[in-house]
Amino acid sequence: MDRRRFASKAGAACLASALSPFAWGSSEEATSAKTVEILVADPHAHPMHFFASRSPDRTTPSLDTLNKAGVALSAFAAIGDLTYLRGNFPSPFQDTKRQLEQVRRLEESGQLKIVRTATDLAALTERKACWGLMAIEGADALEGKLSYLDAFFAYGVRQITLLHERDNELGFNQRSRADGSLTAFGIETVAKMNALGMLVDVAHAGAKTLQGIAAVTSRPLIDSHTSVLLTAEGEAASRRLRSWQEMEWIAKTGGVVCTWPFAHAAKNVERTTLGHWAEEIALMKSRLGIAHCGLGTDGGGGLPRVIDGWNSIASLPLLIHAMREAGLSQEDIAAFVGGNYLRVLAKCLA
Repeated sequence: MDRRRFASKAGAACLASALSPFAWGSSEEATSAKTVEILVADPHAHPMHFFASRSPDRTTPSLDTLNKAGVALSAFAAIGDLTYLRGNFPSPFQDTKRQLEQVRRLEESGQLKIVRTATDLAALTERKACWGLMAIEGADALEGKLSYLDAFFAYGVRQITLLHERDNELGFNQRSRADGSLTAFGIETVAKMNALGMLVDVAHAGAKTLQGIAAVTSRPLIDSHTSVLLTAEGEAASRRLRSWQEMEWIAKTGGVVCTWPFAHAAKNVERTTLGHWAEEIALMKSRLGIAHCGLGTDGGGGLPRVIDGWNSIASLPLLIHAMREAGLSQEDIAAFVGGNYLRVLAKCLA
């Protein structure tokens, strides 16, 4: 399968092992000609909690969970600012490489195959097990050096979340009081990632930094884990949510906004059940178009509160049921659970 064909058919492609967990209602419906077969892809997760020694939370998927759930591709996101968060490691660059070595060991032992090229991506349907995508959450790991970006690319990294829990050399995060713009180094980094074939993830980026990224990128963007900012009287449930304007900036690049199982509530606003999540997806479809909506679980990310009924990516069939109840079609669901993300990733790797 060539790259163009894969990019156009990713939302409808079939991974044989994914069929049994995701039956579309009745057996007659599941075997009908209209059935849409899907590839499940998670652009943001920390499987096996590989990046640190502390115990994983209940959302953390194991390789066995990923395979049994029929996941075709999962990000393995190292934490680029872990040195700053914990203060007991070497340089951010060296510590991030230490984390990624755990993923490479999975590959060397034959437990995981890693996507590095568009050809690899097109081969997802040929292997009945989950593939991995090496990713970094927090470009703090670059330490302000473009040469480190080359080093990570050579190592196999194909996706970087530019900001995480702190402001860094590229810009400002969503919790920053400054909400400053993308820096000159940030502009250089985005341009080089575009040229190398690395996907730019804007999760955690403050509004002005996000606007700057969207203005300079030549490739589609993703926000790998967020949700819609729907609050009354200006009361925000979390500063990690996105306004419609911010999501539109991402969509205009051809990108995807991925929503997560983070549960929250504010005055007259509640997002605590799978039904609420599905209704949010339907609302995003109406505002942005389903082509710009996706799933991002942040499995293993230590969410302070999780949607009722969601334990891990293995709970995806329950979300799919809720999406159908919310009026979303099989085509919508296939696009949301992986097709849209795979389309964008294919464009960046090409």
